[in-house]
Amino acid sequence: MATSGTAIVFFEDQDFQGKSYECKGDSVDLHGYIRRCNSLKVDGGWWVLYERDNFTGYQYIIGPGEYNEYRRWMGFNDCVRSCRIIKNAKGPYKLRLFDRPNFGGQSLELTENMKSVQEKWVRVEVQSCKVLEGSWVFFEHPNFCGRQYLLEKGDYRHHSEWGALKATVGSIRRILQL
Repeated sequence: MATSGTAIVFFEDQDFQGKSYECKGDSVDLHGYIRRCNSLKVDGGWWVLYERDNFTGYQYIIGPGEYNEYRRWMGFNDCVRSCRIIKNAKGPYKLRLFDRPNFGGQSLELTENMKSVQEKWVRVEVQSCKVLEGSWVFFEHPNFCGRQYLLEKGDYRHHSEWGALKATVGSIRRILQL
């Protein structure tokens, strides 16, 4: 494993066993290096892992540390086919949510994590949003559980633009660089 810089090491088996592959940047197709991923080590930086190649499928956002099995990063299975570095994992943080597509309807501005969207937002759906500063993760359920969606600086006119099939957002977390 790299001793400095930003790197991630994928292992085919649990507990950092089996064939491994060290990655230091974005990769659109990991299948040529590993068949499956049951554990990994992150040596610096925040990463988004994708279930399919070309940055598609379920997303898993992970930071520095060791993950001895895929459930440790909330993985649904051992399938990781692409990954990329999250570029803006530091503050300040500002996010504006909208209850209608194309930035319509009522809005709510956030600068902190939200453990339960329903506590501050009358609707459980977020139809569009603007990431004004920082990088954020939308979770399908409250308490930072369920499917994850990375949102980096920019405008998202519809929930499909951040990769969601539904507009349901249960909780929201900032990505903090350690």
